[in-house]
Amino acid sequence: MSNSQRLSPEQRARLERLGERGVLSREQVAAVLDELDIERGAPWGSRTAVWEVLGYIGGALVLAGAVLLVGMYWEDLAVPARVALLVAATLALVGAGLVIAGGPRALRAFGEADPSARSRIVSALFALASCTAALAVGSGVDVLESVAASVTGLLVALLGYVVVGGLPVLLATIGFSVGVVMAAVAEWFDSSSPATTTGLVALGAVWTALSALRVMGHRRPVLGAGVLIALAGAQYAVGVDPSWVGYGLTLLIGLLCFGGYLVERAVVLLALGVLAVTVAVPEAIWDWTDGALGGPVAVLLVGAVFLTASALGLRLRKRAPASDQR
Repeated sequence: MSNSQRLSPEQRARLERLGERGVLSREQVAAVLDELDIERGAPWGSRTAVWEVLGYIGGALVLAGAVLLVGMYWEDLAVPARVALLVAATLALVGAGLVIAGGPRALRAFGEADPSARSRIVSALFALASCTAALAVGSGVDVLESVAASVTGLLVALLGYVVVGGLPVLLATIGFSVGVVMAAVAEWFDSSSPATTTGLVALGAVWTALSALRVMGHRRPVLGAGVLIALAGAQYAVGVDPSWVGYGLTLLIGLLCFGGYLVERAVVLLALGVLAVTVAVPEAIWDWTDGALGGPVAVLLVGAVFLTASALGLRLRKRAPASDQR
């Protein structure tokens, strides 16, 4: 990309003012910046990319160092010392993020409307801080450790997303939400109960709804994460009585993905719909035949399902307007 194609500070400010006035939506502003902004499209040889990589490495090393310190001296350290180390690591990550951002007031300009290298680094640091905060709480409590740690990580990550925005801290929020469900099921339900399937499918539905209602930024990653979480929950029920629940839910989610693609035109829905059907159909036939099909027949069956799903997906793509095929 040549310099003439990059946005100047004045052009960037004008574009952001259009977003503030409502002439352009936040997503449209982000899309233009995605194509033209010097920081967002910085080549790996540029100074911006070098400093961005150094920021990621520094944050990762702080987290790794905290984990190694606690791991090496875990038995020798008292509980308050363990917690203090992890809290110090959390504060260091948050402090580094504030310094890189330029202070608390500068955080207001972050998020989707400011998709720069600086905002990505700060978002990643806050995501790492949510991990060390979760470890600190998990190390300091004696009851419901996994639940307390997951809830703490979720709250810190969610706060980071509200304040900073950015995909890294959003992914941390989604990950800790899964951790809360799994920890709660492990504490209060039997492993063979349908609680895991119910919890994960419900959680996936919540994230999918948040994306559909445009409550969260980064709609497509949130949409894909929601469907994947629901599929994981459905697959958890495979092999548990009644046997049809697992592949039945998987197939239903796949069909809903195809239906959603006709409305949303999101490629992630089409891809996950194909994946769900490809997984569910062989599982159903295997269950119906009580495993009577041999290996070669099963391979042929999977291949046929792939071809059918591919044909369906291509047909849906062909029906989509060219402007929607993204």
